[in-house]
Amino acid sequence: MAYTRFEQTEEAQREELIQKIEASVKSMSIRELEALYYELSTKNYINERGTS
Repeated sequence: MAYTRFEQTEEAQREELIQKIEASVKSMSIRELEALYYELSTKNYINERGTS
């Protein structure tokens, strides 16, 4: 699956990117995952629901 913006629908592009990100995340160490989580949460890409 090659990322080619002009040959895929937006949904297909999205699915391909999600698959690539999932594969990368699965191979990360706990420290790398914690760093990624911190980075995403400080930029409000991850929000904890039900917490104040």
